[in-house]
Amino acid sequence: MITIKDKEKCCGCSACMNICPVNAIEMTPDSQGFLYPSANTQTCISCGKCESVCPILNPEKESAFEQEAYIIQHKDPEILKDSTSGGAFTAIAESVLDEGGVVFGAGYGENFRVIHKFAENSGELHSFRNSKYVQSDKGKSFSEARKFLREGRRVLFSGTPCEVEGLLKFLGSESEAPLLVTVDIVCHAVSSPAVWNAFLNIVDAANAQDLRFRDKDKYSYLYSQFAVVREKSRSVYEGIETNIMMRAFFSNVCDRPLCYSCKFKKRYRVSDFTLWDCWDASDFTKDSGKFTHNAGITRILVHTQKGRGILPEILSRCIHAKINPDDAVRVSSREMFYPVPKDEERYAKFWESFGHDPEGTLRKFFPRTFKTRLESFLRKIAFRTGIYSFVRKMYKKILGERKR
Repeated sequence: MITIKDKEKCCGCSACMNICPVNAIEMTPDSQGFLYPSANTQTCISCGKCESVCPILNPEKESAFEQEAYIIQHKDPEILKDSTSGGAFTAIAESVLDEGGVVFGAGYGENFRVIHKFAENSGELHSFRNSKYVQSDKGKSFSEARKFLREGRRVLFSGTPCEVEGLLKFLGSESEAPLLVTVDIVCHAVSSPAVWNAFLNIVDAANAQDLRFRDKDKYSYLYSQFAVVREKSRSVYEGIETNIMMRAFFSNVCDRPLCYSCKFKKRYRVSDFTLWDCWDASDFTKDSGKFTHNAGITRILVHTQKGRGILPEILSRCIHAKINPDDAVRVSSREMFYPVPKDEERYAKFWESFGHDPEGTLRKFFPRTFKTRLESFLRKIAFRTGIYSFVRKMYKKILGERKR
């Protein structure tokens, strides 16, 4: 029977709940909103299956193998605009759907709750596009994916590296099924659903049509905005320096405990594909001019022969360039290898305050000040005058030299 004594040793993937033959395990939220397995001792038959599928208790050892890498940008301008970066996930998903397959990803459920769900047609892929910087509730998605595989349907499952490893542990020998395609993302960390809920109250999400973490509508890809979409005239767009949720996420005070010591940060992964941002195509190819500037580009690392097998179909939908895998992971890839840092004192103060007043805590820790407003103003001026890309590149170069 699985028992969580140390929250730093549970990723919340739900593999244990999905594998239990007598439904003795529930995923229940703690005070931070993160889900953890809770086993009913009266129902449990001590079969040990829950422990056998845990990706924390049964870690995959990293070993080097041959990889391929590309930077890609979807050819459809509407899909590209709707995507966080270059639309690579949609290109992979379309190739699966064209074969009558099913696609699993993180989307919104009722009241903007972030959940894992599946799509069976391209019209439903919109829900998965654009980042969700909140840990999703996987529910029975692992069991549903297995059901579709056993019916002979192709399945694409996308998620964080720990979620993908959890799914493959759950599937066991069925993880080798040629019909299964897995995609993981280079993950910063997953933030608290409780913090997300408090933020929803602050922005009156009940009256919103959509919430988008990295919307390109206003200032393109390089200065994407958090968008609270209402009627067009009442929609609100905020950059990372002023938006409470984005500031909370990147402050690292509200991440899942495991994220501070994540063991899934590595180059050689168990998925078929790994996706992450490409901020500047010229970092990787001399042929960068064929990509649409500031529209978003995705790096894609291909790990398996299965991935190589469907790659031509994916690339046919995209502008693309093959790049050196070593270069792909060398440039702006810290989050691939290192967990987020933890300020113990600030972390403790944040959660102590949050327990008494969630919304007030977010406003107190992430206030809109003269400094944040000035930074937002200067960014917008830089964008409108056409120097944003240059300034951003110089800033990253200076920051990189300081770290040496």
